[in-house]
Amino acid sequence: MMTASGNPLAWGVIGTGDISRSICSDLRHLEAARLLAVCSRDASTAAAFASEHEAARAFGHLDEMLADPELDIVYIATPHATHLSIALAALRAGKHVLIEKPIGVDADEARTIARVARESRRFAMEGMWMKFAPAYRSLVQTIRAGAIGQVRSIRASFGLPFDTAESARWSRVRSSSTLLDQGIYPVTLALDLLGTPMRVDATQVRRADGVDVNCRASLEYPDGRFADLAASMVEYIDPSASVNGTNGWIDVPAPFWATTRFTTHAGTIEEAFGSPATTRIETEGHGYVPMLRAVGDAIAQGLSEHPLHPLDASIQTFALLDRIRSAAHAARAA
Repeated sequence: MMTASGNPLAWGVIGTGDISRSICSDLRHLEAARLLAVCSRDASTAAAFASEHEAARAFGHLDEMLADPELDIVYIATPHATHLSIALAALRAGKHVLIEKPIGVDADEARTIARVARESRRFAMEGMWMKFAPAYRSLVQTIRAGAIGQVRSIRASFGLPFDTAESARWSRVRSSSTLLDQGIYPVTLALDLLGTPMRVDATQVRRADGVDVNCRASLEYPDGRFADLAASMVEYIDPSASVNGTNGWIDVPAPFWATTRFTTHAGTIEEAFGSPATTRIETEGHGYVPMLRAVGDAIAQGLSEHPLHPLDASIQTFALLDRIRSAAHAARAA
């Protein structure tokens, strides 16, 4: 993942939360990458974080960080509402960008980032690390190879009580949303395996300020195929998944978006119950290593998007997320 000049890719991390800690830790697994800089709104926080993770520089202002000529790429790990403005500033400063999912707050923002990235001729991608995880890649390949026949239905959920429904951690100003934070994983799984649905039904539990803390969605496809999806930031909803086909089914244990194994039940009823096959692939670091490596390799090859998760895939995902929100709004108004 060297740059075209043969130097290690110089990374900057914007934000100092838990995700940034995992990213900084996983960058150490890559010999041809180096953590150059950290940026936070609080200069002292940036300095402490940089010291902890052995970054050479710390910045309290984004413009100062983006003006650094040694910086090649930034990982944007800030609240959803800030992704668009930071990504555009970085791209216009000539930096590559990897943006923590979701890439923005709606499909329009995803399209804007894609347009500016293409105009800037810089690499840009949403950090949908699940798509790069070896176990997930193996799962998709197993299904596409026909192990369970034609996929007929999917059940996937991500519900964990990160906080109470009244928590200040979730705010409309930050564009907090369980659909965008947690629901994006079940939606991505459904899109990968079933594509764009013809019909969407959904419900959401919203706080008085409009932040959704619970969401359910039913996606319907031609010929009776369907996906049942759920997400919550305030309660448990079994965070596993199952993919069901004409010749069997696959169980993906919790947490399905970061799984290290899945079990295939296929063949006759006796074979499906009596001879399941479990695939196991261990995680590298905190799970971000394969994605970070893939981004570095793509940049070294002169690519501006990664074929596993191009910008159009992020736009497609957000188009469906927007449909789910619209369907939930219509259900509340009915």
